[in-house]
Amino acid sequence: MAAPYGISPTDRSGVIVIAATLFMSWMVLVSLFRVYMRVAMNGPAGWDDVVVWIGGAIGIGNVGAIMKGVSQGLGRINPTDEEGAMKALYTADLLFLASHGASKVSVCLLLRRLGREGAYIRLCTVGLAVLVLWFLASLLAVGLQCEPSQPWNLTQCHSFVTGWRAMTAFDVITEALLVGLSIRLVWGVQMRRTQKAGVIGAFGTRILIVALILVRQCYLNRVGLNNMLLGISNVVVATEVLLHSSLMAATVPCLKPFVIAFNTGWGQGGQKDGSYLRSETSEGPPFKARSRPYPADDEITMIPTGGARKCEENLEASGGLVIHQTREWSLRTEYIEMQPLKGPEPL
Repeated sequence: MAAPYGISPTDRSGVIVIAATLFMSWMVLVSLFRVYMRVAMNGPAGWDDVVVWIGGAIGIGNVGAIMKGVSQGLGRINPTDEEGAMKALYTADLLFLASHGASKVSVCLLLRRLGREGAYIRLCTVGLAVLVLWFLASLLAVGLQCEPSQPWNLTQCHSFVTGWRAMTAFDVITEALLVGLSIRLVWGVQMRRTQKAGVIGAFGTRILIVALILVRQCYLNRVGLNNMLLGISNVVVATEVLLHSSLMAATVPCLKPFVIAFNTGWGQGGQKDGSYLRSETSEGPPFKARSRPYPADDEITMIPTGGARKCEENLEASGGLVIHQTREWSLRTEYIEMQPLKGPEPL
């Protein structure tokens, strides 16, 4: 029977369990909320949704591997099965990279789906290629970080920290790329500055992920080869916080409270086909018309409704995230004041 989880200078297993299960629970709740929104409010689901849900499932597997490692001595100074705990940690690291990479790809797919300019879509495609290359290179680096026969044995590996430093550097660069794409998305869109700030802020939660990445690397730099399973406990905690926060941050732009203000009013104009409605009048004396210019500040903007994508129409109907970059036509209206004509004077 495994020893109970403790929190002491020589036993950090309790901290690992609390961090892993708590943040995983929050991630699952956020993912379920995204599922509900796509099914009941503003579906159908896109590839960005599918990828982040797959990442969430992999994240749950990561927690399972961590829990197995804890039961075998991960986080303790005297592990019951050191080799088994290191194998579990090795598996958890691979699942971490897969899940974290899925969250990045999901955000990039969402940004690409929202874009309309050909140049912007091509830029997002390049970003996707960069993310996939980072993901594959990181998996290969971790998979071959030590001896090929025992890649999980960190006590015989002196270069694994250096490898993680390189992966962390490119991890930060890819996060900055995602934030930059969100800024480029709204750069030329006709929106208020507060609305643009809201869009950038929703995607800008990735900046918090950058901070977590750097904190994790700081803990990793302090890991020594003595008492490896205890010394790496802070790294494991930081990894779990980073992983599930990354998955939750990928869903933030889709949450209704964050994106109601992003609706630019596409298709909500009161005019139809740019025409006027003229009502019938009953018999009466003839009138002459006199036009009076309408004040400039009362100009209305007519935005065409054709060409919207089906998924975007569904998003708008539910008050979700709708970002459009369109050409607009301003229509200046005139009021017509009707005055009775004077009849002929009596003879």
